[in-house]
Amino acid sequence: MIKVGLILYSVREEMAKDPIATVEKVGELGYKNIEVCNHNAIKDSGCGFNVPAETLKSTFDKFGSKVVSAHIFPMEKANLPEVIEYNQVLGNHNIVCPNGRFTTYDDLMYQCERFNKTGKICKEAGMTYLYHNHYHEFYTINGKTVMDLMMENTDPDYLSLELDTFWVMRAGLNPVEQLKHFGRRVKLLHQKDFAWDSMEPLNMRGLTPEECTMPAEGAGTDGNSFYARTGGHAEPDEAAKKARRIRSTAFTEIGMGIMHIQDIIDAANTYTDAEYIILEQDATRLESQLVSIEKSMVAFKKYTGISWDN
Repeated sequence: MIKVGLILYSVREEMAKDPIATVEKVGELGYKNIEVCNHNAIKDSGCGFNVPAETLKSTFDKFGSKVVSAHIFPMEKANLPEVIEYNQVLGNHNIVCPNGRFTTYDDLMYQCERFNKTGKICKEAGMTYLYHNHYHEFYTINGKTVMDLMMENTDPDYLSLELDTFWVMRAGLNPVEQLKHFGRRVKLLHQKDFAWDSMEPLNMRGLTPEECTMPAEGAGTDGNSFYARTGGHAEPDEAAKKARRIRSTAFTEIGMGIMHIQDIIDAANTYTDAEYIILEQDATRLESQLVSIEKSMVAFKKYTGISWDN
């Protein structure tokens, strides 16, 4: 039975104000399995908010919660030994690369070599290294998706998947079928919900072979992006703000949208080795991110085949 978790990206605005108080509120709500989210890994090898590992762990311990995974971005510019040491103190065994930038086939092969090297170091330290997808990993290069090429050209001992079912769907694919397809390579799941009144289209990749081919300029985000260099802040210009407002309409709380979440849970329990299904709320129209994750928790509890214990 898959366990429910929460990534702290869902409350990132609250974390930026007061990380300890936010962690306490998350614990009080009853989230027991936590994925930390460090989008400031160029400067911080921990949770991204300059909190010592011992302090973070003791805060979660008060509520019977534990850290089960950590997003580290940009992974290629992080201090890996320090990242591993920090997460060992937390008792966490899963390190996730939450995004990548892909261009040509040769570029992808180089990145697969890097995934293997990083994964080998993680494995030797008792960690599992995972890749978290968005929709752009389902663009094709030489007739195959980036995701398939990535899985074919990395060692299963060194790279697993944290499959984000929302972004699979936004690539025009069926999350249940992709769970079957990737099978035991999937060790973690991300779950969101898609708003029925989204101002963005459901399918972000396209339908024709031409649309589905990796754009010439590539896609995704890496350590050279403005976002990475500024510790997780987007470009402040008006065009970016407008795009962000439109993009945010695609997200809604768990159970409020159009995704077939029960089918996803059933498929995860049947076909994968996923231990946790982790709520990720990218954006909300509610009054706060804490209200949002509480509403999702209430709705999440209507599903079967899940556990809220750790």
